[in-house]
Amino acid sequence: MTRYEYRVLDTGKTLESDLDELGRDGWRVVGVTTRKQLFIAPPQAVILMREVEVVARELLEARTAV
Repeated sequence: MTRYEYRVLDTGKTLESDLDELGRDGWRVVGVTTRKQLFIAPPQAVILMREVEVVARELLEARTAV
């Protein structure tokens, strides 16, 4: 069974660099929320997820490689 963890990222001036950094850590964008849930409103937050098992395996491999 695949397990996931989720994170909500508020939009701001550093959104692009934040998303780049999180992407390197295995996070993927799965949705956005808008102000007042209007269809044409700018995004207020970005919803991300990543597989828990993948993160645990990569951490284990990094520890044993040193």
